[in-house]
Amino acid sequence: MTLEFEIINRYFKKNTNVPLGIGDDAALINKNKREFWAISQDTLNNDTHFSSDTPPVELGWKALAVNVSDIYAMGGKPNYALLSISLNQHNEKWLKGFSQGLHACAKKYGVEIIGGDTTRGATSISITIIGSVFKKNVLKRDAAKVEDDIWVTGKIGLAAIGLDCVKKKIAMKDGLKKTFIEYLNKPQPSNIYSLQAKKLFHSAIDISDGLIADLSHILKSSGVSAEIFSNQLPVHPWTKKNEAYHYALYGGDDYQLILTAAQKNRSQIELLAKQEKIKLTCIGKITNGKKLKVFDTHGIPLKNLNKGFLHFDK
Repeated sequence: MTLEFEIINRYFKKNTNVPLGIGDDAALINKNKREFWAISQDTLNNDTHFSSDTPPVELGWKALAVNVSDIYAMGGKPNYALLSISLNQHNEKWLKGFSQGLHACAKKYGVEIIGGDTTRGATSISITIIGSVFKKNVLKRDAAKVEDDIWVTGKIGLAAIGLDCVKKKIAMKDGLKKTFIEYLNKPQPSNIYSLQAKKLFHSAIDISDGLIADLSHILKSSGVSAEIFSNQLPVHPWTKKNEAYHYALYGGDDYQLILTAAQKNRSQIELLAKQEKIKLTCIGKITNGKKLKVFDTHGIPLKNLNKGFLHFDK
C-alpha cells in the first residue's frame, strides 16, 4: 500500500451512513429510489500536476476532465461542478484562457459550473463534481469476477510520453511532440454511460496513476488477480516502434477507463462501442490468485512491476 492510501485509511476513512464512502472513484449518496448522486473531487497543484507554462486554456479543460472521468468510472453521468481555485496573483489573460478551457470542457460533457471559492495563494485548482447514476448500473472497484475480460477505453501511455517531452527526457519531431503534450494537457474521458445502461460491465476505475497501479486497486478490492498482454494494449505507433510499453503500463494522466466484463458480453460490447464511436480494447482477463501477471510483446512475463505514480514517495 502506498503512503497516500495509508494516510487516507488511517486518518480519513471512517464508517458512514452513505451507500458508498471513501475508497472508490466517487462517493454515492441516495438521490431517489432509482438513482444515486455520485460525488468526487480532484486537485491539481502547480509543479506537481502541471507546470507554470501550461497553457491556461488547456489547464482549465484538464481540471474538469479529470473529474468527469471519475463519474464515468462509476457508470454515471456528470451534471454539476464546483470550482475552488487559489492564485498567487490576478492575471486577466490567464483567467480568460482558463475559463475558456473550463467552459469548453463543461459544454462537451454536459456539466454546469454552479459554485466554488477563489482565494490568493500558491496556484492550486480543486473541482468537486456531482453526477447521477442509476443504482442498477453502478460500477465499483470490488465487483470484478474471475474470467472477466479486461477492457481499456481510448489509447494509453500518451500523456506520460507527453510529460517526458515537456521535461525534455525524450526528443522527437515537433508535430509528434505536440500530439503527446496535447494528450497530457487535454485528456478526453470516454463516455461509457450508454453502454453501461445495458449493464455490460462489472467493475471500473479511471487511469490516473497508471494502468498497473489503478488496475491493482480493482484486483485488491475484488480479491482477484489478472493477466495483461502488452501486445494488446491500445498505444500510439511511436510506442510500438520504440518498444516503449512502459509508458502504457506505468504512465499516469490518461484519464481513460479500465473496465471488466463477462466474456459472454464481448461481442455485444464490441458492437455497441462501434455504434457509439467509443474505442474499447480487450487487454487481458481476470484470474484467480493474488499475483498480477503482465506479459511482454513476446509473451514473456515481466519479472518486476513498477507501482506507477506515487503522490507520496517514501
